Amino acid sequence: MALMSRKRKETAGSAVDAVELERLRRDLDAAEAERTDAVRARHDLQERRDDVLGSEDVAQLEQHETALGAVERRVAVAEARCTRLASEIEVAEAQVEQGRRRGAYAEAEKALTEGRRVLEREYLPAATAMVEILNRAMKCRAVIYEANKNLPDGADPLSTMLEPAFNGQYFPEVKGLTKEEVYFVNRETGLVAGPHDCPEMHANRGRWERRTRTIELPLSLHPAVEHRSVLEFVNLPDIAPDSYLWSAPFWGRPRFSNSDRTVEQHRVF
Repeated sequence: MALMSRKRKETAGSAVDAVELERLRRDLDAAEAERTDAVRARHDLQERRDDVLGSEDVAQLEQHETALGAVERRVAVAEARCTRLASEIEVAEAQVEQGRRRGAYAEAEKALTEGRRVLEREYLPAATAMVEILNRAMKCRAVIYEANKNLPDGADPLSTMLEPAFNGQYFPEVKGLTKEEVYFVNRETGLVAGPHDCPEMHANRGRWERRTRTIELPLSLHPAVEHRSVLEFVNLPDIAPDSYLWSAPFWGRPRFSNSDRTVEQHRVF
């Protein structure tokens, strides 16, 4: 009971600690000013004592020593008041600091309760809903993968990138889906040079004719420049230890691996 009474007393007194502390500081400033003035007066009287002795006037010397004794007492009182106020200020500052810490601790207790409520009652339902969305998107992409494995005649492979800003058919070396190809034809036989004919060697000069042709590029199942989908980057930890609602295989890594991207690639990705 005594401990509880002391805690209640400290809590009740903490509301006025700050005001009391400011009053004590003002009193200390006044006491220090009084001490400084008294010390200056004592110094002046001590400096004049030789002159008083030189007058050889006993009454004047008694009056001087009475004034010096009075100022000595004034200095002693001022110093005692400064010492007392400094001690009281130290105690008051400690009380104010403890009051501040108690207030911060109370706020932290509220924050702990609110944080746990947010994670349990808001994060978990939202994360669970996100997992459901990701699962639906994964199923859609799996359907596309299976269809691209067995395309009907005349059909192009579908993009496996579900993000609307990426079509999965971007070729970094050309602007369209065609490119110019260089090949060599034997002037005598009309045959196209093979990989071992070496038509550009000096010894074969004049035997081969250099030609160019436009060829269409096949549509790829995967983009030419690597781009990982949102599905691979969402990472949703559970609030239970060492468990995940959705674990991303590429979490913490960039969504592209080609460091030599062109300006056009920067725009697309």
